[in-house]
Amino acid sequence: MSENIKSLTLKGLFWNALDRVGFQLVITVVGIITARVLSVSDFAVMAVLGIFSVIATSIVDSGLATSLVRSKVVTDKDYSSMFVFNLVVSAVIYLVLFIAAPYLEKFYGIEQLALYARVLFLQLLINAFGIVQYVKVLKRAQFNITARVNVFSVILSGGIAVTLALTGFGTWALIVQPVLYTTFRSAMFWVWGDWKINFSYSASSIKKHMEFSLSFMTANLLGKVLSQLYGNVIVKYYDQIQAGHYFQANRWGETPNLLISSIVQGTTLSTLAPIQDDYARFLNACRKAFSTLAFVLFPVSMLAITVAYPGFMYVLTDKYENAVVYFQLLCAAGIFISFTDMNVNFINIKGRSRYALILEVIKLVSAAVVLFLTVDHGLMTIIYGQLLVRLLCYILSTRWSKKTYGYSLFLQLRDLAPYFFNSLVAACISYLPLYFSVVNNYLVLLIIQSVLFVSIYIGLNHVFKNSIWVEGIQMIKVKFKKA
Repeated sequence: MSENIKSLTLKGLFWNALDRVGFQLVITVVGIITARVLSVSDFAVMAVLGIFSVIATSIVDSGLATSLVRSKVVTDKDYSSMFVFNLVVSAVIYLVLFIAAPYLEKFYGIEQLALYARVLFLQLLINAFGIVQYVKVLKRAQFNITARVNVFSVILSGGIAVTLALTGFGTWALIVQPVLYTTFRSAMFWVWGDWKINFSYSASSIKKHMEFSLSFMTANLLGKVLSQLYGNVIVKYYDQIQAGHYFQANRWGETPNLLISSIVQGTTLSTLAPIQDDYARFLNACRKAFSTLAFVLFPVSMLAITVAYPGFMYVLTDKYENAVVYFQLLCAAGIFISFTDMNVNFINIKGRSRYALILEVIKLVSAAVVLFLTVDHGLMTIIYGQLLVRLLCYILSTRWSKKTYGYSLFLQLRDLAPYFFNSLVAACISYLPLYFSVVNNYLVLLIIQSVLFVSIYIGLNHVFKNSIWVEGIQMIKVKFKKA
């Protein structure tokens, strides 16, 4: 990896980490407070509406944003055409959902669902106003602006959501938060962005990006449907308490994996696009990014699994005790999601969005079949099926990663193995205090397990001199010398 790309990547990783960690920290605090204050059934509403929200958002974007980011030459006509296109599409989709809202309420039998839906889906229209400013910022690799916008927006919207929850507004706290977040985010991108509003439209401009963007949009859409499919079906076939347990387990189970992978993916999209035609450099950069992801992802996920019981009991209280085992399994499943998404990210950078589309079709069909076979056999069986589908999809994704840029399953496993085994050893040892009931205080137990895990993981990486750890230490030393 050249020094220029390396420097840009490190800068991107820093700001993306600050962005995603800051964002997730606020979301976690908001989530904990709302989980403790609101009833379990309140979260079933979000489980129902989530699938419609993500479908609509994917259609509105149409993959044009990603297409513009990865394109080497983008004109102002491209930006203005995208702006007009997104506004029109978002308005049409919102109108359709507005009309459909009463039918959703009748189908799911949840009181006021139509009103909740009409308010929540406003984020589609609002997001369309800020998408071009976001693309321009991302294309120039101005990760610091993105970080400021996202963190400030989530603090403001999260603060209002908590206030609503504490003052008795119930489900509205959950509905209003994403709408306000999108509003603040779009407004701030206009404050810090430099694109001047322009309503000129070119059909040819949209058309030239459609070959990539349609495949990307469809793949992204299917992925979003898959992520919401389980929760939506569970709400329909199980009671709202069980659905609420699943919603919380899935929400927190995917958090560490999606947080870490989003940091790496958000950086690589901008930094690797310029070297997409250099086969050797691109493969080397992909392997480094994969190893970096594994270095952080494995320990964070396995630590979360290890401390799940004291964590849930202390933070969310015993009303979510039944969600602990769901969380542990979904956290494990999330690891495979992150590595699959990383492969898809690199495939898209290479312009092969068709492969990503094929993979998403296979994922959705296989998930639907497995869900159909397991839905009558309890939540645990459903989640085991979910885990199996995600494992198989990761293995399948390596087929196209090998075909596209030479990164085979064997090479990936070789790069991932050191960090997996170090994390596994740390997890097994740090589980012992819980197994032997060393202390009865959940907070103390949580701290003991966490400190033990981190100490062992760092120690093993230092002893075996794993490459990412060694490079990280060297970078820190260089920074201190310069200071």
